[in-house]
Amino acid sequence: MAEGPVASRTRHLGHTAAIMAAVLVVGAGVGALVGGTVGGLGVAAGVALVAVSYLASTLAMAWADSVAPRLVFGVGLGMYILKFSLFGVMLVAVTEAGWSGRTPMAWGIVVGVVAWTASHVWWMARNAYPYVKPTRT
Repeated sequence: MAEGPVASRTRHLGHTAAIMAAVLVVGAGVGALVGGTVGGLGVAAGVALVAVSYLASTLAMAWADSVAPRLVFGVGLGMYILKFSLFGVMLVAVTEAGWSGRTPMAWGIVVGVVAWTASHVWWMARNAYPYVKPTRT
């Protein structure tokens, strides 16, 4: 089966998505045991936030690399600025609302970052390079 230019750069996403789904379910369960429904929702929100954020960055940079590798830095930096600006707005809104799930959400974010990063490192260490076949010039 032929892979498109973006798909060939995102083969790790299936593995990482499965790991993140497991982390979300287990994390939400632990959060619910420790902090009730709000704790479970907070952890789940944190893990989901990380997963969506990292997925968006991965897809944007894979697209940029498929169009012109010179775009990767600019697109990556743009995604970073956009994501953290949105995170800032969201965190201010959550804080002003006084939601009691803020602390569990923070723990969910930490666990999500560690899980995504570890999953990606594990996958990269066990799979062949390069992702993109070199073109002859």
